[in-house]
Amino acid sequence: MTEVVTIPKADYEKLLADVAALRKEVEELSSLLLPVKIVLEKLPHLMADIQVFKVAAPLISMLTIMDMADINAMGAAMQGGVTCTSKALRQIAENGAPKVGLLGLLSAMRDPEVQKAMGLMLTILKSMGSCMEENLKQVSEKS
Repeated sequence: MTEVVTIPKADYEKLLADVAALRKEVEELSSLLLPVKIVLEKLPHLMADIQVFKVAAPLISMLTIMDMADINAMGAAMQGGVTCTSKALRQIAENGAPKVGLLGLLSAMRDPEVQKAMGLMLTILKSMGSCMEENLKQVSEKS
């Protein structure tokens, strides 16, 4: 049994236009995803290649590392580091860098800003020292 449905011409034309637009979007998406498709098809062969795996393994492990890192603290450190370093370099470019001997270094240590900077650097270095030592032990144990 065949049933005939009648719809207004305007609705029919809108439906055809919607189908044409959808077809165009699917074609565009398909062309955009083509490189991904090619890579996914070749991925098993690429992962079987030991050289590709050696390159990819550290990159893949970065996902775990980034998950453990405090992104907010790293972002603040990067932004502050770049901004402050840029400001200091601009000042050096305009005024030149002073020559500092041992006595000048001891004198600079009385400056509260230098003391803060040294405190930051020493805190970071102390933390990096113990953390890096732990990570390097893990590497040597795996070898």
